Amino acid sequence: MYAKFTAPVRVLVADSHRILRIGFQVMLQEMGSWQRFEVEQAETTEEAITKIQAGDFQVVVMDYYLPGRGGPKATELIVARRPGICILGWSYHAERTHAEQMIRAGAKGYLLKNIEPETLLSAIRTVMGGNRFYSNEIAQRMLEPVIVQPVEEKMATLSRREKEVFRLVLEGLRSREMAERLRISVRTVDKHKEHIANKLGVRNALGLVQAGLRMGLVRIPPPA
Repeated sequence: MYAKFTAPVRVLVADSHRILRIGFQVMLQEMGSWQRFEVEQAETTEEAITKIQAGDFQVVVMDYYLPGRGGPKATELIVARRPGICILGWSYHAERTHAEQMIRAGAKGYLLKNIEPETLLSAIRTVMGGNRFYSNEIAQRMLEPVIVQPVEEKMATLSRREKEVFRLVLEGLRSREMAERLRISVRTVDKHKEHIANKLGVRNALGLVQAGLRMGLVRIPPPA
């Protein structure tokens, strides 16, 4: 039996796509027979953090690819400020690594964007009750055994552009400098870095450098 709250449950949906934010809001409003919801929207990580600081939200549905700092980092920052908040990550892709990154950052579950209204409601009930919730496809992925793959083999999964970006990371260039050199946008550079980190199984720039060291791509000069 799920608990029912007398006051409206305040939910923030953080997603760059307006049509998804509106659809999410409509889904919850149509479920008023069980619980009243007050839904607000955010388009970027910065807007989400600002709204959470100003409002008393119980649940946040966070796009993994949210513009700005991205879903995992935004989740980490929000949970640091509001430890009791329930964050549900979501995306179109049933990637185990994405779900694991969100959970490590402090999320309580992970959804796919093709969920049915009943699944969304069940997810909110579950995480507000103190438990985790995963869409069926994600839950199946989480149960699959982890196959440890050598870094060298993972490197072979990178695209040509991702390898270019990886080498520039190891040279110590910032995203803007990489964008200028490769003649692409900073946002595209950051997307490549995110994909590289996912494929190599690391969490941040430090992990990328450590991977480069293991593969001999980074040379540490001997002490003078």
